[in-house]
Amino acid sequence: MNLPKIPLDKWINAVVHWLQDNFKPLFAFIMGIVEPTVNFFQTVLTAPPTWVAILALSLIVWLITRLRLGVYTLIGLLLIDSLGYWNQSVETIALVLTATVISIILGLPLGILASRSARAQNIIMPILDLMQTMPAFVYLIPAVFFFSLGAVPGIFASVIFAMPPTIRLTNLGIRQVDSQLIEAADAFGSTPRQKLIKIQLPLAKSTIMAGINQTIMLSLSMVVIASMIGAGGLGSVVLRAITQLKVGIGFEGGLCIVIIAILLDRITQNLASETKKEKTSTASWFGKHWRGAVATILALSLISFPAVSQSASSKPTVTLTYVNWDSEVASSNVLKAALEKAGFHVKLLEVDLGPMFAGVASGSADGTTAAWLPVQHEAYVKKYKDQIKDLGPNLEGTALGLVVPSYVKANSVADLRRDAKEYDNEIIGIEAGSDMMVQTDKLIKDYKLPMKLVESSSAAMAASLEKAYKEKKPVVVVGWKPHWMFAKMKLKFLDDPKHEFGQEEKIHTIVNKDLKSKNPKAYKIMDQFYWSPKDMEKVMLDISNGASPSKAAKDWIEAHPDKVDKWLK
Repeated sequence: MNLPKIPLDKWINAVVHWLQDNFKPLFAFIMGIVEPTVNFFQTVLTAPPTWVAILALSLIVWLITRLRLGVYTLIGLLLIDSLGYWNQSVETIALVLTATVISIILGLPLGILASRSARAQNIIMPILDLMQTMPAFVYLIPAVFFFSLGAVPGIFASVIFAMPPTIRLTNLGIRQVDSQLIEAADAFGSTPRQKLIKIQLPLAKSTIMAGINQTIMLSLSMVVIASMIGAGGLGSVVLRAITQLKVGIGFEGGLCIVIIAILLDRITQNLASETKKEKTSTASWFGKHWRGAVATILALSLISFPAVSQSASSKPTVTLTYVNWDSEVASSNVLKAALEKAGFHVKLLEVDLGPMFAGVASGSADGTTAAWLPVQHEAYVKKYKDQIKDLGPNLEGTALGLVVPSYVKANSVADLRRDAKEYDNEIIGIEAGSDMMVQTDKLIKDYKLPMKLVESSSAAMAASLEKAYKEKKPVVVVGWKPHWMFAKMKLKFLDDPKHEFGQEEKIHTIVNKDLKSKNPKAYKIMDQFYWSPKDMEKVMLDISNGASPSKAAKDWIEAHPDKVDKWLK
């Protein structure tokens, strides 16, 4: 007997949309608090020269802990700077600190409440179980609905995922305080507030700090995940390395995260320590010189705010969002370089496909150059048609389908039915859930191919193709043009009489519906942005050969002044 499906997904969707429609002022209020907090931490560390910020941080860590940790901080941060990831590391630290502060502000009172009331504990604990065991990716979905793209939804997801240890260990620490001490306090007439502040919290300090330490570590673990919705920081570096199979860059980004994790872990452990040695050496010394540490922080803040206000006022900002596909990395960075040439400050948000369209629709991003139409992204354009404007194609002459090296015998999709064993009965695909993967699944059924579609990523697909090409082995992949692999290898599309992937696609520029009134100059440039597959493949190939996306884009801009002048006209 098949039980009827409980429409839980529809109920959750209804609740999320109801919250989105009825609590807009609350979400705006939260954004108004969180964004300035993140900006404050970033500003303090990025406005002064990097070496000044590193020295100041090392000094403060030494003052509040001990000399050995201050030296580690100095060496670790200098290594991060030498690797070229200082700004991304600052973004990550700002995200973690903001998420931790919010988690403590919310978690400590809830932990205290749970310690005082068995009923409250029975209600709170199952909720914490749900918060900790639910896959962290799930929190990104409502975060995008409530706060769109950027740091705020990333912090929202981090707080939900990371706050439970603070609540649990605050509750545990207070409950573990010796009952005889509580009875003695009651005998002397202490009020509940006095018992909490003077007995329970001080005695539970080590346990509470352990919970805060775990909250910090869990917040840091959300860095890579939150980068999928534009949170930025080192997560974007690692995510980009994963999707593009850049082992060295991935290791560098991961090493920076490890340095920050060890630093934050040791600081919280030292603050929780109650050894006599620390009390007499470090803590007492800091007690005499705390004004110097505070003055350092305030000085950095005073330096930073004027710098930020000047840079913000001198150049209008344009925010572009894109998916980390080779083609979209190229087009987004080239448009960014063109807009910067026109005097704009351009911010790039690297996100997943759904958040990309949602961000443009909500206005958290001004536009994207990555809409494949009329088939691939038709559903997103229809969904947000009242909130976005289609500026038309920025590139024509694309092709999608199954791609093989030119040396293989197969010329059509039907030929794969005969030669499937030569390809190990596999078609190498890209990201799971993408439209091209859905279409390939249908193609396999319609052509009755005895083959399996292998889920991977765009970079893994290209790497598998390149490896097989060097060894002259048969291979078939889900591919598209323009792509750097066509400039590097001799490839061909298999004929598809049933047109499973549709006819020729065009890549469109999509902008927020209010961009024309808010920023007509940027709107005009984006409307006039247009180039050819050959142009895009040149930039893509340079990036594939090791050039940074920004450098490859600037080199192309400098080599094609006539074309760029038409965009800026």
